Amino acid sequence: ELYYQIEDSGLDFQQRKTISRRLFWRDLAYFQLMNFPNMRERSIRSHYEETEWVTGEEENRRFQAWKNGQTGYPLVDAGMRELYATGWMTQSIRMVVASFLTEYLRVNWVKGCEWFHYTLVDADSAINSMMWQNAGRSGIDQWNFVMSPTAASQDRTGAYTRK
Repeated sequence: ELYYQIEDSGLDFQQRKTISRRLFWRDLAYFQLMNFPNMRERSIRSHYEETEWVTGEEENRRFQAWKNGQTGYPLVDAGMRELYATGWMTQSIRMVVASFLTEYLRVNWVKGCEWFHYTLVDADSAINSMMWQNAGRSGIDQWNFVMSPTAASQDRTGAYTRK
């Protein structure tokens, strides 16, 4: 029924497409959480539990720099400072900072998932966990790409970074 309400809403095609995709992703996240209730702290694909992440004092140093927006990568740092100051972050920047934590810093995705859940105003266990599972390459829809923290595709004018 919701599908038909969206179709009959008078929104243009792009708006209908955007809201429909977000609802599909939400439903997929809740389906995953129902089937994998420990997905906030355990990899859905169990063999990814063996992934070698940085540990110990080095892990803590890298995580603190990321969390505090002090990595030296302007887009990542702007996103993390925005998250802490406001509790919000756009989806595209969420993907950049998540990819940076797991791929560049090699910090376990679980730490990022916990921090986002703690700081996001719109924290949602299912959606947040699904995104971090995918960033850590252990989810059902694992990311087969790394979001560049320097390519500027998410901040073409630099206005976001300068905020």
